[in-house]
Amino acid sequence: MQFFKSMKVQKNRSLKEFTTFKIGGRAKYFVEAKTFDEVKQGFLFAKEHNLKTFILGKGSNILFDDKGYFGLVIYNNINFLRISKTNVYVGAGYSFPALGVRTANNNLSGLEFAAGVPGSVGGAIFMNASSYSQSVSDAIKSVVYLTLDGEIKTLKKDDCNFEYRNSVFQKMNGAILSSVFSLKQDENAKNRQLEIFQKKIKNQPMNEKNAGCVFKNPKDTSAKILIDQCSLKNYKMGGAIISHVHPNFIINDKQATSKDVLDLMSHIKKVVKERKNINLIEEVKVIAP
Repeated sequence: MQFFKSMKVQKNRSLKEFTTFKIGGRAKYFVEAKTFDEVKQGFLFAKEHNLKTFILGKGSNILFDDKGYFGLVIYNNINFLRISKTNVYVGAGYSFPALGVRTANNNLSGLEFAAGVPGSVGGAIFMNASSYSQSVSDAIKSVVYLTLDGEIKTLKKDDCNFEYRNSVFQKMNGAILSSVFSLKQDENAKNRQLEIFQKKIKNQPMNEKNAGCVFKNPKDTSAKILIDQCSLKNYKMGGAIISHVHPNFIINDKQATSKDVLDLMSHIKKVVKERKNINLIEEVKVIAP
């Protein structure tokens, strides 16, 4: 362990515990950032030591390699929340499902779908999370972002270039720090949030080790339907298995390795292409060492 300015820098930190897949090796360097300035310090440390960086939220939707990450992982734990009428100010490290619950409890509509969506607010913005006819892009007002050069910028909704499972942040080097959501008063928000959450409990393997949906939905159909039609439920490679509850989920069933998951993903893509002539595109981000 060492210190850089006021920040504690850990060496060879296991990444498994920080992901919903519970897969991955060790980070060469690892820091936890609870403030804007600590994220900035992380970037400075990486620059001084000529390291690549990866911003980690709650660890869903990603697959780390078993070899680990040969750079600096910055665990974004900027965790504040403030609600002012219909505006919600929230840190990028705040739990996205917790945000869905808190806003619905305050009779605010727009993020009911977030309950049961694993991950951080920053990750949800990065991927433009959506389900049940709601999306981050529908509710977002602005995003505060830090460039690798240490400049803090505020991007309005229209500047974020939101598309299905995409945003401008996927093409930028830096870190999402916080955001403002603009919601609507609705006394039915809590009931709607609970209804959505119950559907997810029934239709998704929420108590299993997984990273969320593995593939993006093709136009006019869903990856779930395609994989199911190819009779791939319960298909297994090593310790990784396709969920019988929702076939667009891969489960870490028995100490799966990153290779197990990648091999299974490749097999799914191959079978769907052969039988349906559709190319599935990964939604899970595979993080190279």
